[in-house]
Amino acid sequence: MIPQSNDMRVEVSTLCNYKCVICPHGVLTRKKEVMSTELFRDIFDRVNAETDQYNTLTFPGMGEPLLDKRLEDKIAYAKSKKPDLTVLLLTNGALLSPERFRRLEDLGVASVRVSFYGSTARGYSAVHGVQPEVFERMRANIVEICRQKRTTDLLMTYNVVDGKNDADVQGWIDFWKDKADLLEVWRPHNWADARKYRPLQERLTKTCGRPFQGPLQIQVDGTVNMCCFDFDGKLTLGDLKTQRLAEIFSSPLFQKITAAHETGNYVGSHLICEHCDQRNVDKSDVMVFNSKFDVRERVTMTSTTYKKVAN
Repeated sequence: MIPQSNDMRVEVSTLCNYKCVICPHGVLTRKKEVMSTELFRDIFDRVNAETDQYNTLTFPGMGEPLLDKRLEDKIAYAKSKKPDLTVLLLTNGALLSPERFRRLEDLGVASVRVSFYGSTARGYSAVHGVQPEVFERMRANIVEICRQKRTTDLLMTYNVVDGKNDADVQGWIDFWKDKADLLEVWRPHNWADARKYRPLQERLTKTCGRPFQGPLQIQVDGTVNMCCFDFDGKLTLGDLKTQRLAEIFSSPLFQKITAAHETGNYVGSHLICEHCDQRNVDKSDVMVFNSKFDVRERVTMTSTTYKKVAN
């Protein structure tokens, strides 16, 4: 059973130019590379020949998508095949100049989501792991983009890290509230066994919903893994270079995952899902602020298409 989602997520890069404290990129064991245009085209065509359920293409991943110098070529190809395709991009924004934003807009990208975790150079630098001077350049570029009349939405996210940028939150909201199209302030989530920001609660749901309704997660090498929190591919289900989706989502590993999520019994499964904070019942500590959505509803949705997945 292919999960009932309309979102195909393609990780085009596992390279990154930041060293964010909340991100496990530093312990990533998967190869650090950029997906070739040929592989992207082949995968895109194979998936869409098998099913027409994906009307959204998202570029997220464990790397920075804008480090892919052929990203615009990939978008243009996808849009040439499916003109009504909704294209979404997640980025740290370091390479998002006003000129590049306009190129993405000309290609029909629906939204660009920028992770911008600070309202001061000190807080920004402490969380993103870059030099403080990057802050002013980044902010100037994004302010210039906000001034443009645009059809591509600019979304801004902030992750609150205690002791680093937690004193900057209100200043960040005040600065961007009349500029960006959406503001979201989160508290960091866990990344399997690599980052621990949220305690695992005593009361857990049977499932996070992702095996049944989660996006299609395609990694940089063409393999498919279960979810975005599985940063190192421990739950790799199959390989789109050699397999169809129907085969991948009938694999023994996927059957094991769905069985656990149907019963809520993870004991002895050795699945990272067993100790995943996405199964916490109480999600009141997850989101601090949202400029458009009720925070109680927002935390039950995917981070890209806003489709409900959590049960």
